[in-house]
Amino acid sequence: MVRLQIVLDPAEADALAMWAGSELRDPRDQIRLVLRRELERRGLLNVTEDAPEAQGDPSQLDQKDRTGQSSRDD
Repeated sequence: MVRLQIVLDPAEADALAMWAGSELRDPRDQIRLVLRRELERRGLLNVTEDAPEAQGDPSQLDQKDRTGQSSRDD
């Protein structure tokens, strides 16, 4: 996994934290989810069914219910 550092101004960081909190996510997971969705939307990232969850696949994050538990039956 590649690590990337981004710089946000305080207003952006606060907005991201509020958004992530409202969806019961860590802000890092929220930004990964948003980035992945945008890359998929633009056709820059292929969507695969077997994306590794062990690496924290952000596409799986939107399948959590409000308790933070996965809604999928694995």
